[in-house]
Amino acid sequence: MKYSLLALLFFLGACSSKNYGDELYRLQMASHGKDVMWVPTKLDVAHQMLKMAEVTESDIVYDLGSGDGIISIEAARAFGARAFGIEYNPDLVALSQRNAIRSGVSERASFRRGDIFVEDFSAATVLTLYLGENLNTRLMPKILDMRPGTRVVSNTFRMDTWIPDREMRFNSGEVAFLWIVPAKADGIWEIRGDSSRFAAKLRIRQKKQFFDATLEFAGQRGAAIENGKITGDQITFEFRDEQKKRNHFIGTIDGSLITGSLNGEVKISGVRLSN
Repeated sequence: MKYSLLALLFFLGACSSKNYGDELYRLQMASHGKDVMWVPTKLDVAHQMLKMAEVTESDIVYDLGSGDGIISIEAARAFGARAFGIEYNPDLVALSQRNAIRSGVSERASFRRGDIFVEDFSAATVLTLYLGENLNTRLMPKILDMRPGTRVVSNTFRMDTWIPDREMRFNSGEVAFLWIVPAKADGIWEIRGDSSRFAAKLRIRQKKQFFDATLEFAGQRGAAIENGKITGDQITFEFRDEQKKRNHFIGTIDGSLITGSLNGEVKISGVRLSN
């Protein structure tokens, strides 16, 4: 992480020395690693980040640049999740493993040495980051290819133009950002309503979790989509018909298939014709 002098002094003053390693490896505060300098995550911040992501025992949590292991260990200890840390510094990996043993969660929290731009973390249902905006942005294409619904939480740093789904500010002044990986919806869809005359082509132009779109009905003017949003595999949008009545669609995207309902009454299904 690259900080201004003022920001670095703030972090240094806020961090407790008890986080700085053990008798086998004494951490040097703000020491440089492969991509970032090491600054500890405070335990209460780690806990709130995981709570923000609504972590449960069924989750698989990956922490990229896991440092002393505090986030992965807290995910296993407080939430019962299976947790993995990827860290380039072998001394920090060994320290994390010892910390997991001391915390009694070594069977649920594990660590490995690796490059976060090379390692596979696609199995994650929750991804945590404390890296820096430039690194977040470099990771963004890979993150957007993850399973729809994966929750991503970053301490302090945003991710380029990807608007967070939620923000949380802590008493310490730090802030965390949450994103939910959206399903890929770009393209032309053919959708139909069961037992109704509803049939249309839906042309979607996706921008992360938001999208612009038009509905094209045979022999009618197209209807512009309003409030298009994708949250995980869930898609919602509104449109006005020729009578200016507002209609609401909520559905699920599964690859190239879409199912849902219009106004909670008409069942809708569809298929993607092209990307």
